[in-house]
Amino acid sequence: MEEVGQEAASGRRLFALDAGLPDDIPAALPVPGPYFVCLLAWDARQASAAEVATVAGRLLAAGCVYAVCWGPDCERVHAAFDAADLTRRPIGPCVMTTWHTDEPLSEAIWFALFAAWPDDAFAEGCRSVVGVSVGSRVWATELREAFTSPGEFCARVLASR
Repeated sequence: MEEVGQEAASGRRLFALDAGLPDDIPAALPVPGPYFVCLLAWDARQASAAEVATVAGRLLAAGCVYAVCWGPDCERVHAAFDAADLTRRPIGPCVMTTWHTDEPLSEAIWFALFAAWPDDAFAEGCRSVVGVSVGSRVWATELREAFTSPGEFCARVLASR
């Protein structure tokens, strides 16, 4: 994982993680503060339910308080985050989760950078966005480029709408 940028308006620091396999996602992520927003770009169609649950649990344990799920089968990944969070904190506060099935990756990245804000209980300690790409160099490159220059990325996405 590498720090690659900072979003000017929020001050959140931006990190990119290119994981070849789900098991390559580390259990601890060195981010400032205890919490982070996570954009997870993953084609989970071939992953078992246990593997999806493990990834969600690992990222939650590392401090994920908002999971933005993108890629084929991201609805299932989203549901795994919700189930794991409910097990960890049955009475809340809740980790926010979204899935972005019918959107290009650029829209999910934009959402993670500019619209994903955690529950108030986590807001003060949430100072980072971690973009995780699993199994795709193309997605990893797109994510890294957006996180490196978030202002330019935002202008491009908004201009294309």
